[in-house]
Amino acid sequence: MITIQNKNELRKYAMQKRNSFADSGVLENKSSIIIQKILNSSEFNNSNHIALYFPIKNEIDLTSLLNLKDKNFYLPRCNNNELEFVKFEGFNLLKSGTYGILEPTGEKINPEILDIIYIPALMANKMNYRLGYGKGYYDRFFAKYNLKAKKIIIVPFELHNDAFIQDEFDFQCDNTISA
Repeated sequence: MITIQNKNELRKYAMQKRNSFADSGVLENKSSIIIQKILNSSEFNNSNHIALYFPIKNEIDLTSLLNLKDKNFYLPRCNNNELEFVKFEGFNLLKSGTYGILEPTGEKINPEILDIIYIPALMANKMNYRLGYGKGYYDRFFAKYNLKAKKIIIVPFELHNDAFIQDEFDFQCDNTISA
């Protein structure tokens, strides 16, 4: 059990842990298992408008889902410190955006159409609060919109625990998928 409570220290710990997964080849295995869990879920199968993320810093990689032709996928884009979602139209239409993350180039969508939002995290607690990088993009986005979309955190199993206590700025998600 992790005994660190400070969020900045937890971020450092989580990054080190994730880096160890990438170095040992475990990250690809975890990504594959989580993708299978998603593909087998009724939430995913009953959804048409699905938000993913482009992985950075050894995050779980869900991008192979973008190859499915029977779903509409959307990726986040940072615009003036705000998160917005844009329809994924192909890998060739992604460009390096804020923080060097690949982002779509089209028009932003009304997020009310989204059925599911899969959210990256450094860590998640058992009450489905996530620890991100500390910039608050997803928390501000969820506070701004009252979405019907299921909000699902994606995080390695080893980083899904109660090591941190959420604060008033953190937004509770609906579920967490780990491997």
